[in-house]
Amino acid sequence: MTDYNVSGHWSDDDPDWLKSLASSLDRRHGVSTVVPLTVIAEEVLEWLELASGVDAWKKSANRRSLRYDLDESLGALGASLHTHLSPSLTHFQAAFTQLECSPGTLLAQPPGTRTHVVWTDTARAARELLQALDTDAAVRASWDDLVATAQDRTLQGREYRPIAELLFDQLRRRGLDAERTFRDLVSLTAYGRDPHVLPRGQKALALTERIARARAHASVPAETEPVVVWLGYLGREAFPHLSAGRMSFMNAHWAVPNAEPGRQDFEHKEELWELVKGEGLFRVAELVDEESDVDVLVRVDLGATTAAGAVNRAVRLVDTILSVAIHNSGGTRPHLVQHGLLRSGQVGSSSFLSSGRETGFPDDHYGADITARAIEKHGPRIAMALADGELPRFLAAALEVQTTADRPFSRDMALRKPSEADINSVIPLADRVVQHIAAHAALAPGVLFDLLGERWPHARWLGDVQRAVEMCLLGGGPREELRSELMREWLSKNPSRPWLLFVADRCGDLFSLCRIESERAWIMRMFASVSNHAEYHSLIEYYTAEGAVLEARRHRVRNALVHGNPVSFAVIESVREYARFLSRCALGLALESYIEGTPPATALAKRSEEFTALKAGQDAASFWRARHAAKAATNADAS
Repeated sequence: MTDYNVSGHWSDDDPDWLKSLASSLDRRHGVSTVVPLTVIAEEVLEWLELASGVDAWKKSANRRSLRYDLDESLGALGASLHTHLSPSLTHFQAAFTQLECSPGTLLAQPPGTRTHVVWTDTARAARELLQALDTDAAVRASWDDLVATAQDRTLQGREYRPIAELLFDQLRRRGLDAERTFRDLVSLTAYGRDPHVLPRGQKALALTERIARARAHASVPAETEPVVVWLGYLGREAFPHLSAGRMSFMNAHWAVPNAEPGRQDFEHKEELWELVKGEGLFRVAELVDEESDVDVLVRVDLGATTAAGAVNRAVRLVDTILSVAIHNSGGTRPHLVQHGLLRSGQVGSSSFLSSGRETGFPDDHYGADITARAIEKHGPRIAMALADGELPRFLAAALEVQTTADRPFSRDMALRKPSEADINSVIPLADRVVQHIAAHAALAPGVLFDLLGERWPHARWLGDVQRAVEMCLLGGGPREELRSELMREWLSKNPSRPWLLFVADRCGDLFSLCRIESERAWIMRMFASVSNHAEYHSLIEYYTAEGAVLEARRHRVRNALVHGNPVSFAVIESVREYARFLSRCALGLALESYIEGTPPATALAKRSEEFTALKAGQDAASFWRARHAAKAATNADAS
């Protein structure tokens, strides 16, 4: 929409208030500081479901701030919408007031455990209010208020602005392209023309008819139809073709040329041809000295839905798979550069923008290959779990926070040394991940921290045994042939035996390669603990005491970083590994429970068979030897 559309093309018969109405739909001249009622009601609902800790609802300043915003949003409502929302507003106001006046013990309850009627009634009232704001009648009421504001020529402020912004957000929430709808409303009010006809002069249409048509157009529901989004990524290596749930990954260098009719068939070939036949989207190199615009294509079937915001929804689904895969296995994140949207099989919109390749290392084929293998390993199970919708909100929030915490230390940032700020951020971000997972599992955060802390001693022991092996396998020395033999088995993707059994069986050979004299005694003790339960138990006692110190330190450091209290960088670094263990362990278990469809609280409390056996007095070598023998016998019987 441009200014001349609403300023210089009016007839002498058009009243000034009509010009005011049309120009009030132009959002380029600033926005109001008054938050639309849809936004503040949604934020209250988010706080009810996600905000945790004593600094959330228990803090009076936060409740007071939410009340200020709510009162201001209600005060900006027009008369028509206020009347229409009266029952929902009354219920919501009463429920929110009751929550505000609740005792501190109730307000301190963490998310996931808020089952008291005060919490549930406020959440239900917020949802009812949002549903009422999303109706056709509510949109018509907002339009009537905007018209009434334009007609009231005694107003000297910008009273129209919060009303127009509320209408804009109502349209967005209904699945419409709000920007386009506002342009359509200008066309209808200023010219009386159909929104799809270019405004080249006015149409002879009565003023009342223009306003009525605009009112009807504003309240038209978003069209629901089959929507498919194709996303193009730069990812260097050739990705495997895999399909699961609503998503398909494919190598663009193979798929795009074969999309042409007459060439090799593959799933969704006709759809891809609709997008690429114009030779503008998803272009791949044809000559050696050319570079492709995309390397990887991902097709996301969103089912019957609205087209507005479809690309962002598809990106979120793919990002979930990418984040989990890279979190578990490393690698580099493919870079989204293009997209194409199909509505009922027809091209709806597309992006032809292509940006340069971004990675930690130039031409990082190895990092891209790690990502490809990680997607091949983890992608299908996650995609199947996502087939019915996006991740649960707490789990999605935890994954987002963990991705933020991991990024400064990822392969994508390998050429940039993590700053002190990056390292400092790990502790509060890790704490937030655990808080979100606790809410997802309906556990108090303190309970989950205790459950995760119980896992630390055994996990620490496993990590130290691996570290001892790697110290022995450092390069150099006269026995290179033995080192190569051991290294091949240690790094094998398909080992012939469990790795702890490998350590127990080859500990003598491993120790004979050790060239770090200062670590020999410690390495010998770690190797001995695999076959000697008394040695293992002694180490577990040490790691348990260590965990208690680290947990207290983590809590102190977290509070210092959040509230600005003194803490040295050396102390922060000393607790980073422990904080990272807590968040990654919590997220990994919660994701696995989501994929498997098991209760998250059960998964978080469950212990492995190895852990249980070693706690009962069995040594690791005996446990894995028995398991390995039983597996071999089962395989022999099956063959």
